[in-house]
Amino acid sequence: MALISQRDQQAFSQLYLRYQPKLVKYCARVLRDDVAQAADLVDEAMFDVWRSAENFAGRSKVSTWIYSIARNKVVSWLRKTSEITLDDESILDSMIDPAASPHEELALDDMKQQLLRLMDQLTEEHREVIRLTYFEDKSVKEVANILDISDNTVKTRMFYARKRLAQLLEKAGIVGFDL
Repeated sequence: MALISQRDQQAFSQLYLRYQPKLVKYCARVLRDDVAQAADLVDEAMFDVWRSAENFAGRSKVSTWIYSIARNKVVSWLRKTSEITLDDESILDSMIDPAASPHEELALDDMKQQLLRLMDQLTEEHREVIRLTYFEDKSVKEVANILDISDNTVKTRMFYARKRLAQLLEKAGIVGFDL
């Protein structure tokens, strides 16, 4: 990633060749075997990797970071096209990072459970905004419409909710969880 952040095209080519086939399979599974659309989304994701390589902080594996970018591309595309709702449990299950080991998945699940317990310490307004955005994948505009508040109010609540959760996570001794 260091070489790619310095715009080393050969390093990026190697990364692309290593991850592109796996990412296409991963995305195609979510898109019900639409390989062409999956390939387009993977290309967009890999372009984002190229553009934002200097932002990779090393808090996770490179593969986890790349898969999360690809996942976000798929989620955004699904939202735009409204072809599939993200409430479908089978789709969410298929979006689990295949690069994660069983141990990592257990640790992540444990961290999610701890996060849910800590969310109980938030105000109802903050908890609702977090639930809608992170757990139901709603956009700021959608949350604003659901709660009948302005987009800016949603953003402000998100800012303070994340800030409070970060404090609670730190107090609980949980590190490495990026809000």
